[in-house]
Amino acid sequence: MKAVVLAGGFGTRLRPLSCTRPKLLFPICNRPLLDWTLERLDKSGIKDVVLAVNY
Repeated sequence: MKAVVLAGGFGTRLRPLSCTRPKLLFPICNRPLLDWTLERLDKSGIKDVVLAVNY
């Protein structure tokens, strides 16, 4: 099974935080949000992941 992580957009509603880093790199409990997402996908048995970005 494959997963698509939607990581596009400019994060305008999260400014000024999103001026320095993409949304998926925001730290949550000292880990980037992307790390939490990939860990959950891995635990679900999903190994093939595509990041859909808009940069």
